[in-house]
Amino acid sequence: MSQRCIVFLISDTGGGHRSAALALSSAIEQLQERAASNGDGGRLGRGEPEAAPEPQPRSEASNGAAAGREAKGGEEASPKLRLEIVEAFEECGGFPLRQFARLYGPASRYAPGLYGLVFHLSNHPQRINEVQRLLSPLMLKRLERRLSELRPDVIVSVHPLLNYVTVAALRHLGRPVPFLVVVTDLISAHHSWFTEGATAYVVPTEETRQLYLEHGLDPQRVHLLGMPIHPRFSLPVASREELRARLGLEPEPPVVLLVGGGEGSGGLRTAAEAISQARLPVQLVVVTGRNRRLYEQLCKEQSKWQVSAKIMGFVTNMPELMHAADVIVTKAGPGTICEALACNLPIILSGYVPGQEEGNVTFVERNGVGVLAREPKQLVRALQELLEPGSTLLQRRIENARRLSRPQASFDIAQLILSYLPPPGQPGPWEERPVMAQVATAKVKGK
Repeated sequence: MSQRCIVFLISDTGGGHRSAALALSSAIEQLQERAASNGDGGRLGRGEPEAAPEPQPRSEASNGAAAGREAKGGEEASPKLRLEIVEAFEECGGFPLRQFARLYGPASRYAPGLYGLVFHLSNHPQRINEVQRLLSPLMLKRLERRLSELRPDVIVSVHPLLNYVTVAALRHLGRPVPFLVVVTDLISAHHSWFTEGATAYVVPTEETRQLYLEHGLDPQRVHLLGMPIHPRFSLPVASREELRARLGLEPEPPVVLLVGGGEGSGGLRTAAEAISQARLPVQLVVVTGRNRRLYEQLCKEQSKWQVSAKIMGFVTNMPELMHAADVIVTKAGPGTICEALACNLPIILSGYVPGQEEGNVTFVERNGVGVLAREPKQLVRALQELLEPGSTLLQRRIENARRLSRPQASFDIAQLILSYLPPPGQPGPWEERPVMAQVATAKVKGK
């Protein structure tokens, strides 16, 4: 039986897109393993999603990861499944597109106002169409070659600027490859997400579903399934007391988790200093991510703080840290917000990227799971209100987070993706003759 392939198209303009692809890859692997062990052929048919499995801890998926196992007796229970993550701008983008993509990090960090202005000015269907027509030729041919090399049975995009060009590439190749778009913005989804020609759309909230419908796209093709977060957030965890003991934390004082994203940005140092100066009766867990310089600075300054604190770099046990905490302070990244909700954790937002993340702030505040506190005084006041003894506000936010949380979202989305694989024994889109070739042959015969 031929090997099936699913390709995830991403761009590392921020860590969220790769994280979404890794979350879905891991969920697909776990679903395939369950299918193989159950002897059901390893394929989930279209229709109503099955219940998500009880996930098992495992490492993150990686580029070229394979799923599928052999059944007892040596019989192959399912075709091998190859998962490929393609950094499309780096692998397929020509000058100046590749350089433009690399500007995201510096622009959002050092010139957020300018970045927000560009976001809002471009957030119009007509302007987006003009930009797409201008940029697509810079990567169209390279993308076509890459897809021809990988021969995917399903393509999944988790980045808004890759959808138009992917539809064009598949049209030129003449291959009927199902193309799914997974939107990773909670409310303020840019118009570039929505492109005619995709097979299906997955959106995280009702607000993004309404944006999809406003574009006049097929309502039968949109699925409201939540935000893809890593399957480990759906795993059961130890009690808060056990987790705190395991992490070396004190059992009683409230735990404030400070997170700045994978690169450790987001005003961590300012937030920690403000909490220390206010002498709040809390203990801190500060996660600096890959920002080694910030980690070393905070370790040196920690002895001067008026609160107990643990400084950590890049971590892989974020679910445990969140379940051990009473509140999280973080920038308004959609992935971290949904991870916190999956752990029933109240949220204080320390900042946001203008334009792109503004809707995430609205989502948090509108649903009563947290507040925005950009200034140190606002942060201290928000923590005091939330963590005072017998706080009804804390319980209300915990209940709201529990209501909103969708820890199984990656499994639901993975079920949908798998449903578009060719049935066992049927040829894939690259084993059939291209539609354009069939048309050309028909014309020759008609002469």
